[in-house]
Amino acid sequence: MTKETKHPVVMRMQGMFPNDLGGYEKHRTREGGDLGHVDRERSSRNQLLVGGDDWARQVREEIEEMTAHNYALELERLRKRRRKAEAKKRIVEGPRDPWRNTRHGPMREITLTANKEWFADFDFESYDDVFGENREARFEALAVSLLKEHFGDDLVHARADRDEQAYHIHAVVLPRSETKDRRRMLQPSKHEMIRNYEAAQDSVGEWFEELGLKRGEQRAKAIREAREHNRKLREGEEPINVPEHREHVSPADWRKEQERKLAEKDKAVAKKEKTADAVLSIAEAVAKGDTRFLDEKADENQPPKVKHARGLFGSALSVLQRKAREEAQDEVRGALEQIRKADAVIVKMAGSLPEQARKALSAARPSLAAQLSKLHGQVQKWAKPSRDRGPEK
Repeated sequence: MTKETKHPVVMRMQGMFPNDLGGYEKHRTREGGDLGHVDRERSSRNQLLVGGDDWARQVREEIEEMTAHNYALELERLRKRRRKAEAKKRIVEGPRDPWRNTRHGPMREITLTANKEWFADFDFESYDDVFGENREARFEALAVSLLKEHFGDDLVHARADRDEQAYHIHAVVLPRSETKDRRRMLQPSKHEMIRNYEAAQDSVGEWFEELGLKRGEQRAKAIREAREHNRKLREGEEPINVPEHREHVSPADWRKEQERKLAEKDKAVAKKEKTADAVLSIAEAVAKGDTRFLDEKADENQPPKVKHARGLFGSALSVLQRKAREEAQDEVRGALEQIRKADAVIVKMAGSLPEQARKALSAARPSLAAQLSKLHGQVQKWAKPSRDRGPEK
């Protein structure tokens, strides 16, 4: 290949919902999805570039924490403002997803690659050898640096696939943001590369230019120009508006139908208010520390209102319990370390004490050491993952 024959660098970007992570991971680990084009003998060469094997679980947990945080923040503000009716309504509605309604999803999956001929036939003597003579390594280094430059810590995952027709990189972006009222949200438009797709393609082309690659075809621009051309051809023509067909209904029948709809609406509102009152009482009990309603082992014959409350608060409470347990573990570990340091200082100082004091200290230390060992064992047992300890109590 020569400098004159440039292949395009290809960047594709598509929306992604958190519910898509399961399918994404199944395909990444080659346990599901369309595997007809995958060479399974080469799958062991695939490589994680950003994030660990449990990145998807961490992302789901972070989104759950965002949801619980926003819900608790909203209910607390309504309580402080004494908006009891609004609070009841929000309790019935439950937590909301931490992103605005969008058909694309709050996350983005990005794919970066080039034509397979470029990877198969590259003349490195024509270019500065910056990343070594491995064409995939050179492409990979530039791709990861591009993604980190544009997305920073919001780049939660990237991997290199080598078991398909052409080497390519997949990446996932979690666009974290915080509103003025301290809600934690996912906002894709915070990133220029997501907000302006055409500019993103220009940026990618410039970034990979040193490898002899060029920007891909400006398809979106061509579509816009074609539509503008066709519009100009139609100028001067007045479209004919076709009136909407309306079926005649007698006034008596119309009133009867409206009364039926109002009756159904009143019945639904009354049912929601009744549920809201019941759930609000449970919410107040939970706020005071009474969580027996949320016990997953509770009687399955519980009324719907209790099951509804468990669905509303169970996830948020689980997140808070886990965070509290982790913080307590860290605090106890820190205290143990301080005690060990103090014990070491006591031993060091013992040499300068009178003999009687040294004997008393020597007699006391075994008991202290035994208690420390016992406490350390309890902390280690406590720190095991919940799946080893059994269900939370």
